[in-house]
Amino acid sequence: MKKLALFATLGVATLAASAQFGTAPDFNVTDLDGNTHQLYADILDQGLIAVVDVSATWCSPCWSLHGSHALQDLHEAYGPDGTNQLRVIFYEADATTTLADVQGTGSATLGDWTDGVTYPIINESPLTLDLNIWAPLGFPTVNVIRPSDYEIVLDTWNLLSFDAQVDAINGANIDGIVLGVANTAEMAAGQAKVDVYPNPSLGEFAVELNGFSGVATVEVYNIVGRKVWTSAAQGEGAIQRIDLGALEAGNYLIRVSDDVTKVTRRVTLLD
Repeated sequence: MKKLALFATLGVATLAASAQFGTAPDFNVTDLDGNTHQLYADILDQGLIAVVDVSATWCSPCWSLHGSHALQDLHEAYGPDGTNQLRVIFYEADATTTLADVQGTGSATLGDWTDGVTYPIINESPLTLDLNIWAPLGFPTVNVIRPSDYEIVLDTWNLLSFDAQVDAINGANIDGIVLGVANTAEMAAGQAKVDVYPNPSLGEFAVELNGFSGVATVEVYNIVGRKVWTSAAQGEGAIQRIDLGALEAGNYLIRVSDDVTKVTRRVTLLD
């Protein structure tokens, strides 16, 4: 079950009991890469389902959800680089959480929350989301929001697989939107895998590829979407070395693709 008692450790033990679901208020938040995300204008008013994961870096059930990759798989299959039917956002809901905690090097964290995540991560202080609405029963709360009327219709916090998440969202009959066959072979075949290490790095990364067919293309993009590096690698069991030491420090996306598969990983380049 969710850890209601954990609210007390946040100094907000007086949160009133409230309904699990209701209307999602609009928000305008900024992610770790400096990009802004407005719930209504950017997501719901575009006819897209919003999936807002409200978690904390020290929360064990939250870490289990992160480790399942279920929301990352949703993002890859049905987000902007997939069928473009939904958006996933991670909102860190402890105002005392530091960037180091999010990246797994702080004192109040269970690991690196950016590892393998390419959807937006929000870490702000003070918090702008009302936890009475967004996490009334504790962490994690995965709010699934219907675009037509801004209603939170599901909380999928305990569904730790891609298939379970898809079944729940499709079962809710959200504005006739049906999440269909994923257009990434990582979802379709369940085989493609990309591991990047070390991450963060001072410049050199090793990209290990498994489950790709034939020759795969490895590309690196900066946060504004400009390609800054590209190469080809044998897909099965290949280890591609990437040296980004000449680039500015910050977050980058490594995208590996073949004829049917596309997998993206976020990496951090240190000073």
